[in-house]
Amino acid sequence: MLISYNWLQSYFDETLPEPEKLGELLTFASFELEGIEKKGSDTILDLKVLPDRACYALSHRGMGYEVAAITGLAKKKQEQILPPVGKTRPFNVRVEDSDLCARYMARVIENVTQRELPVVKERLQSVGQRSINPVVDSANFVMLDRGQPLHAFDADKVKGDIVVRRAKTGEKIITLDNREVDLDETILIIADEEAPLAIAGIKGGKRAEVTSSTKNLILESASFNASYIRKTSDKLGIRTDASKRYENKFSADMTSKGMNDFSALLFEMDSQILAGEVIDIYSNVLQNIGIDITAEYISNRLGLDLPEEVIVDVLRCLKIEVKKRGKELILTPPIFRADLLIPEDIAEEVGRIVGYDKVPATLPPVLKMELEIPKQFYYEWKIREILANAGFSEVMTSSFSSSGEIAIEKPLAEDKKFTRPNLRNNFAMALKLNFGNASLFGSEEIKIFEIGKVFGRGGEHAALAVGFAGPKKKVASELSAVVALLSEKLGCNLEGETKDGIFETNLDKALSDLPQPKSSDVLTFPLCDAMFKPFSVYPFIVRDIALFVPAGTDSETIHQLILGDAGDFVVHSKLFDRFEKDGKVSYGFRLVFQSMGRTLTDEEINKVMEKVYETLKAKGWEIR
Repeated sequence: MLISYNWLQSYFDETLPEPEKLGELLTFASFELEGIEKKGSDTILDLKVLPDRACYALSHRGMGYEVAAITGLAKKKQEQILPPVGKTRPFNVRVEDSDLCARYMARVIENVTQRELPVVKERLQSVGQRSINPVVDSANFVMLDRGQPLHAFDADKVKGDIVVRRAKTGEKIITLDNREVDLDETILIIADEEAPLAIAGIKGGKRAEVTSSTKNLILESASFNASYIRKTSDKLGIRTDASKRYENKFSADMTSKGMNDFSALLFEMDSQILAGEVIDIYSNVLQNIGIDITAEYISNRLGLDLPEEVIVDVLRCLKIEVKKRGKELILTPPIFRADLLIPEDIAEEVGRIVGYDKVPATLPPVLKMELEIPKQFYYEWKIREILANAGFSEVMTSSFSSSGEIAIEKPLAEDKKFTRPNLRNNFAMALKLNFGNASLFGSEEIKIFEIGKVFGRGGEHAALAVGFAGPKKKVASELSAVVALLSEKLGCNLEGETKDGIFETNLDKALSDLPQPKSSDVLTFPLCDAMFKPFSVYPFIVRDIALFVPAGTDSETIHQLILGDAGDFVVHSKLFDRFEKDGKVSYGFRLVFQSMGRTLTDEEINKVMEKVYETLKAKGWEIR
């Protein structure tokens, strides 16, 4: 949220703290300062407003409220001159879905002469908003100032009365940015007697667009259901400043204030306008929430001994009405603070205004009770310990897959359109990829496992997959051995399916009959001094070289000769074969070449190997 320092200052008679200091105060109170920029005579603060405070803080007045509470500075009374109500064209509004539209206000303004208001234009530009025309600029100014989204229709383009209704399947609308949107019965619209005029709370339509030549207006100020706006905005892929505020439960009480602000700006623009009666359809009037609390509760929650009078002063700075009943404080938060619902919210408010730095550091009390060891957690970590000690490495694959029983409404990618129905599918790919890189690890086999949730129509459960890739004659025996080891160590018979080098079992079912652990004997592996080493993303090339040498020739001597000619691209080398025949010894060496910066070619590696061969032949040794 971009906040203009000069705009904030206009709410106060006293001078605010310098922008940097103000940003620091707001950061420690709740709003992280992400940036600060000097812009002419103004300074713009970029403040991060999280959803828990967005119901009131996505506006300059909301931030002014915060500044007043934090600094103790009094806000000055804002004077507002409203236009007198006169006779205008007949006009009516009908709301067909009050569940989605809690409040709808509208009025006709006629004979408007659009005159630029310098302060409005200047403040919009200061926070990166482009000027469109004086009427639209005024609506945008009120939204950024007050927080209430507003809209205006060209009254001469509206046919008959306004109706707030759900769209009919097949209806379309061209939005203000010239996008054609297909509508259906799940979408709330603002319409006239002929067709849609706007997507309620999200985007206006082109048909009744206000231009610089518009003379007659229908003003709209409304309150829409937050969940509906969020879902519909997401469904249509249309995110606007208005939808952002509506989806964060902006108070319906602000609807009338927004209408008054908008009307006052148009009256300031042209005092000869004709303003009609305000139509206000408010089906379920918002009621203030009461919270009963004690000063002792707040102090205990914060771990800070605060006198009751200090707490009351803080609450009143936050415009929270306080009444006393014995030791109880009967609180009524301001109606725009939709985030204050329970006693814990009040304790947090007091804590952040007083300052969390005032809370002393204390250790939590020592618990005397015996803690129950989570059964599932214990046995899953026991399995990890057993498999790691048996030489297996743990992998974690995606919880999504290209096929399954439960589809994802908004998948991240084409191959992640379903929740995984088993571990096997994604695990098999991990096994294959790791085995393809086994030479880099200096190994001829890969042993991995995974513990994770799988999802089906019958619900979710934990599963275990164990995989082995290597010499085919070892696959079945390795898997049988590790399953037997797990069954023995856990004290249960692990049943599952073994296929293509992978064993998978329903872990929840396997562990269900095991006893509740009385103590934890799971070992944690000690920290080592290993450091992360960057790895190459480029392909590697493997070359094997075998040779006969006289008996008694040391293999390490040969190994070093090979490495001396192989060059800097060798990332791994090892002796992989040895046998004796006719008084000679045969050694087989494997070299793995890879570059950190590019893809190596067979041609250049062949040249390296030719150099190695020449060196070995010069020793009188026979290359096989």
